[in-house]
Order: sequence, then C-alpha cells, then structure tokens
Amino acid sequence: MVGRPRNAVILTEAERAALRTWTRSRSCSQARALRARIVLACEDEPTNSGVATRLGISRDMVGKWRARFLAERLAGLDEQPRPGRPPAADDDTVAHVLVRTLTPPPPGAGHVWSTRSMAAETGLSQSTVSRVWRAYRVRPGAGATTGQRRAWSLPNRTEEVVGLFIAPPVCVLAVTARTGRGRAVRTCADRLFGQEREAPHVLAVASAFAALRGGRHTRDTPWTVHPALRTFLERAEAAAGTGEVVHVLAHGVPAEGRAGCRDVSPRLRWHHVPGPAEWTDETRRLLATEARPAPGSAPDPHRLRDALLTWSTTWTPSADPFTRVAAARPVYDTPAICGSGNDSNARDVCAPGHADVPTATTFTSPDEPPGAPLTTDPVVGLLREAVLADRHRPGDRVRETPLAARLGLSRRVVRAGLRALAEEGMLDLLPGGATAVPTVTPKDVLDLYALRASLGALLIRRVAMLGPDQLAPASAALAEVRDAARDNDHARIREEDLRYQDALARTADLPQAAHTFERLTARLRMFVTVLDMDYSQACDAISDEDTAVHEALRKADGNEAARLWRVKIERCVRFMIAQLPEDDAAPHLWTTLAGRPRLRRDDPRDTAH
Repeated sequence: MVGRPRNAVILTEAERAALRTWTRSRSCSQARALRARIVLACEDEPTNSGVATRLGISRDMVGKWRARFLAERLAGLDEQPRPGRPPAADDDTVAHVLVRTLTPPPPGAGHVWSTRSMAAETGLSQSTVSRVWRAYRVRPGAGATTGQRRAWSLPNRTEEVVGLFIAPPVCVLAVTARTGRGRAVRTCADRLFGQEREAPHVLAVASAFAALRGGRHTRDTPWTVHPALRTFLERAEAAAGTGEVVHVLAHGVPAEGRAGCRDVSPRLRWHHVPGPAEWTDETRRLLATEARPAPGSAPDPHRLRDALLTWSTTWTPSADPFTRVAAARPVYDTPAICGSGNDSNARDVCAPGHADVPTATTFTSPDEPPGAPLTTDPVVGLLREAVLADRHRPGDRVRETPLAARLGLSRRVVRAGLRALAEEGMLDLLPGGATAVPTVTPKDVLDLYALRASLGALLIRRVAMLGPDQLAPASAALAEVRDAARDNDHARIREEDLRYQDALARTADLPQAAHTFERLTARLRMFVTVLDMDYSQACDAISDEDTAVHEALRKADGNEAARLWRVKIERCVRFMIAQLPEDDAAPHLWTTLAGRPRLRRDDPRDTAH
C-alpha cells in the first residue's frame, strides 16, 4: 500500500551540508544522526511509509521529525525538555557546582574533586553531582582526549591558542595555524594558557557555565554582543604572527553575529560547532598532549582558572564578556634593552638610532585602589581583612570556627582560605593544616627586608626602563600616600605605602618577580599589624621618600631610584627592629650585614621611619 504524499522537505545547501556532517560524525550522538538521515530521506521520498521502509523505522517516527523539521528547521532536531519530575537542582545550584569545581578541593579530599567531596561541600547527593558533571561533560582531573578532528573542526597543523571569549551563551576560542600544507604536530597552548595542565577542564567548565546561563536566551533575543566579539577578533588577529591564519572555534554565535564579524580580517576562518558539547570535545582534542609533569615538580599558577573563577562568581546578564587575548609576538628587530627610556646603566650601551623600548601593557581594575592585593578568590580577600582586623599576638593560632561564624562561611571554605593566606606568606602553616600568626624576630625582619631590598631594586630599575608613560597606576597610589600624610592618618599611611610599593612592582611587567614581591608584602603587612607599629611621627618622611623615588622614575634614572629605595629600606629595618626586644640583635645589625647606602649631602638621616 502506497502512503499519501506529505509536506515536501526542501533543504538549503547549508542545511544539507550540516545534516550530512551529523550523519558522518563520530562524536555526534546516534539519535541526532538518525534524525539527520530521516530528514535527508524525506527530501527524496514524498511519503512517510517510503522513508520508514528505507530506514527500517516506524512511520510515526518519520512523521514526527518531518513535522519538527518543517516547523523549526535544524533547531527542531535538538532534544526537547521531557515531562517528569522537576529536577532537584535548579540553575543556580548547578552553576554553584560548576564554579566550585574551579576552586581547589578541601584539605584531605585529594588533588581533584570527586563526587563524594563535592557532595559534602555543596550539600547535594553524589548522584546529583554526577548527573550535573555528565550533563555538561565536566570531568575533574581527566586528561585531554586525542583523536582525529572532524569536518567542522580545526585543521591538523601547528596551532597556538591566542584568545578566549565567553558571553553566555557564546563561547569562542581563537587559534592560529600556518598557511600552506604541513604535517600534524602537537598543539601549543603556551601563548595564552602557559603550562596550565588544567586548561582542558577549565574550558569545559567555562563552556558549561555559558550554556547554563545562556539557556534562557531564545532565538528571538536581539544579538548585542557582536561589537565586543568584533573587538576580540581584532585583538586576536593582532596577536597572530606573520603568515598565520586565525581559526575561530565558536558555538552560540547566531548567523547575524558571524556576518557582522566576517570583514574583520581576511585571515579569519570560522568553525561553528553545533553546541557546547562539541565545543568542549574539540578543545580537549586541541589541548591534548603526551607530556607529563616531572615527579615532584611544583604546580604552575592557575591564572586562567582564577580569572574565570572571579568572572563567573560576579556574573550577571549585564556583565561584560570574559575576554583573554595573548600578547602579540615581538618582531625580530625590536631592541630588547636599548632605548631612551632606560635607566642610567643602559644608556651607555644604547646604539644611536634605536627605537625606544615598547611600553608594556598594564591591566588595572577600576573597582579596586591602585596597588591593592591581588585576590582571585573573594573568600581569601574577606579572610585577609578579617585576620588583619583581629588583635593577634605572635604565634597565636587562627581559629576557624569564629571566622566561619562571623563571615557566614563553612569551616571547609575558611580552612582553604587560610591555607591560601599561608601560601601567600601572611600566616605560618602548622602541622595538620592549621595556621598561626607569624612570630617576629630580628632575624625574620632582616630576612624579609633583605629580599625586598634586592627584589625591589630590580623591579624599580625595570620600571625606569619602561619610561614615565607607565607610571599612571603608581602615581594614583602615590596620591593616596600624600593624602594620608596630609591628614596625618598613621593607620592609613602604612597601608597606602605598601600599596604604592606593590603598584610599582606590577608596573615592572615581570610577573614572577612581582608575584614574589607581593607575597613578601603580605608577610610584611602581618608583621606591621602584629607589632602595632605607630607611624604618627613618620607620615611626612614616608611621603617624602615615596615622592623622591617616584621623581627619579619619572626622570628614568634607575640608579638614583634604586639608591633611594635602598635608603628607604634601611630606615624601615631600623625602625621595625627598634620595636622588638633587643636581646639578640645589635642596633646596627642591618648595616653590618648589608652595608650602608651612599647618602647625598642633602639627604637627611632621618631614623623615625
């Protein structure tokens, strides 16, 4: 019996190509592939009976997907919400589980999160946590998967990750590849992610978060992110080297958004994947590597994870997109040191006619004061302020229970935050995972300031090399120091002085040295708090010292700025040691060990600070 002809299915070239891709893809689900074959067969067969006989399925199934495709086109082949019991975890709870996987697990829970430890942390069941991770393809601790890439995927050539853009429900990853033919080699992600081994997992969480928070957006929602996406693509194109093509792996970008960005650069190639699951799988293949960390090697800083954690915890529908773009590669003929903006040591070796050193890019947040401590986790910032506000004696153990009750946090979260403060150097880590306020002895003071003296001089010389154009954050911090000195606010000026020093360290554009310097600042801030040092008689001296260092940097005189820094450090050491019982330290021990800096005749030997 011949069935009755049904509504004809007429496909466009783009739809036909997409359907054929789904039928051939090994990463596509079998259900989606079958629906694609049904629609392709409906184009040739006018009746549902003919398609059912051809594919060996029921007529009802053919009729269902024929009608769904005619009503919604390709989007009608997606899974639809099914009736049943409402989920036990709402969107906010799922988002909390996703974001929580970006934080380190509590002590004693292992190196990575498990369903048991996450269930204990969030108050959910292990099965609920497992369902959330499976639904969004989040696998803590799992390595990247290797394998051949598909038709819509990135090319099998040398690639470098240069950009990441997330604006729920949009996820975009920009990579570069050499033009022309070449054999497949291992992917390099150092340009953007460094040596972070957790990059595949972090990108999976980012894609899941974007899919969850962007799930309420419909196809009728006006597309308003493409200006920010256009800017991102321009920056990614600028980060690509000569002879490289920028390949963009994206999902969630509507056709009008892609059309508005196609004229950014002729080097731009779009690779639009069906959804977040395929985007996650492709990024795992992209970052797959056979390299394994050496036993006992220290873990790398998780800058990507921390940046996404900060962005996701403060995300709102009106928030700015998350954007991360690698720095452009320097050209070969750019001088490494020579230039008119260097300190006095480098001027003699500068060849005539050389261009100035390119200025470094400094990122500052408008929501925090210049030189404020860098806190990627808001909990760590709250704990830092709470510990500094309490009156502790040297050696006192920091109690977790009172802090948890006062801040409204769990003890596990407080314990993890205190361990982070111990890693910063602000607290001492005791056996068993407890933390304590550090003791302050003359040897501790000499040890701390010896490092700050040498490292600070290096950073100051580097700032002098970059030129006065990069001093804006430090100038803003110096203005706060002067305001505190004008008000004779000794409690404030000691904090503003440290913030000015940290602002100089960040301006130097030496990330490892600046990070070490800020760890020393955290410990010094704790020393000052424990000793309850009184700077009421030293406000003017502190302001004058910082102003003198800043003026030397404005003149690009690195030698003079380093000398003034050395004088400042000596006065700080003598002042802090004077607050301690002189039982095992001579009054001039620092001068005996480190030597005395050369002072100019007009430089007063003020010992008040």
